[in-house]
Amino acid sequence: MKYIYNSPIPEAAQTSERDRLGQQLAEAGILQEDGAIVESLSSEAADLSLSGQYRWGAEISEMLATELDELADSSLPTLPLYRRGGGYSNAGYYEIASADVEPLHANDRSVWAFALSLTAVGKKGSFFRALEPNPYQLDHEFGNDTDALVGVPSAASKVQWYNASGDGTRAPASPIETRSSAASDVDVYDLTDASWYDPPPYDENPPTLIYAVDYPDEVPCGVRVYDTRGYDSKFTTEGIRQWQTVHSTEHDIGTEIVMSNALIRLRLDEPNGTLEAEEWDSGTDSWTTVGLEADQPATVSLFDVDLMDVTMVRARAQLTFDIDDELFSLNAIVNRGHNDIQFSVPENETGPVPQSLEDWLSPVASTSIADANASKTLVSRSDVRR
Repeated sequence: MKYIYNSPIPEAAQTSERDRLGQQLAEAGILQEDGAIVESLSSEAADLSLSGQYRWGAEISEMLATELDELADSSLPTLPLYRRGGGYSNAGYYEIASADVEPLHANDRSVWAFALSLTAVGKKGSFFRALEPNPYQLDHEFGNDTDALVGVPSAASKVQWYNASGDGTRAPASPIETRSSAASDVDVYDLTDASWYDPPPYDENPPTLIYAVDYPDEVPCGVRVYDTRGYDSKFTTEGIRQWQTVHSTEHDIGTEIVMSNALIRLRLDEPNGTLEAEEWDSGTDSWTTVGLEADQPATVSLFDVDLMDVTMVRARAQLTFDIDDELFSLNAIVNRGHNDIQFSVPENETGPVPQSLEDWLSPVASTSIADANASKTLVSRSDVRR
């Protein structure tokens, strides 16, 4: 089956696929290159049109159609298009220029039709995948470590530090740890291992981490936000996914949502005013409940969940708590490769973190005051070429 990022494009139901020229998007970085980094101005770039149908019953088809529609409207850049378990001549990195997703028949929601226009960015032969950090210092009382960690799929190769904002220096990068997640193994790197980076200040010439990875291998160990749709388990006993992937911060939250990087997941149950955390146990291949809900202080309840960022390697939400009839907000951050949650007092909130809240969240809270704040992007090979 083909995928655009993590949305399936069912080939059995696919009705059309064709290449096309004339997309009104800009090309950058194409001197001596046959690829293009898409911006949003006016030029010619090759694109691909895909259309087809989801025919898996009303519940699953509508869920997948909603995911695809949100993905098209999201700000996620450079999405991989690929086929699992086989070659595909149009595999590469794309932007979704437009999408039309709707029921095939107005009075029947069991079949949904989609039509996508994809603008070609390039292929992995012309680009490295990259984690571009924008580190800063967190505000919390959970500890004072200074580790600034980022995660890369263990399947990646040619992993290297790149001084993108400086003299272009490159150096091999070595992971400090490999962690086995529910999805795939992830290698963890510390930004301070780059020889030229010595914070604080955190924003002074941080290193970019670049690497090569096959399209299907980069997707599983990312960060997800899920709408549980009222289901306790992500999958049915038959292995069918029940939780809907959320790509938009405007997603209507009506039930428990989950922020997950496949190592740890934070279950935010706003309707019932509580939260729970689960950690992946690679020894038993199962999720273990931390027990936050059982230890919730009587004076603390989860009042509001505000999704702020949903990206491929990072998700952030502002959690507002009712603590003894007073509201207090705390940002929760889930990063790829981390086995804990980063919390920070928002800029316009008055700290410190109330003691009852600090004690409650401490079992899953990161002790680091450094957030790598990385975004996943591409670096042209021509930029690092000597």
